[in-house]
Amino acid sequence: MLRLLLIVSAAALIPTLALANPSKETEENDFLDLVDGEGHVLVQGQGVADVNSKARAQGLQFPALGYWSPEGHCFVQPAPGDCNGVFKR
Repeated sequence: MLRLLLIVSAAALIPTLALANPSKETEENDFLDLVDGEGHVLVQGQGVADVNSKARAQGLQFPALGYWSPEGHCFVQPAPGDCNGVFKR
């Protein structure tokens, strides 16, 4: 019974963890964990729009797992600097 409860709980929580907030950057350590994930691809660009455009060109899955930049540039318009995004193949 406990095993079934754990499986059901995990199945309910995992999809919510995989979706990135489309208007907020992921915390640095959480983002680095995403980068190391199997089947994950790091894409860099000038702001989130450029990152998404490059990810689409590579045929990666949407939505992104997360976005991050050292200076908080991902969601600033126009983007003043680099942004990183992690996507699944």
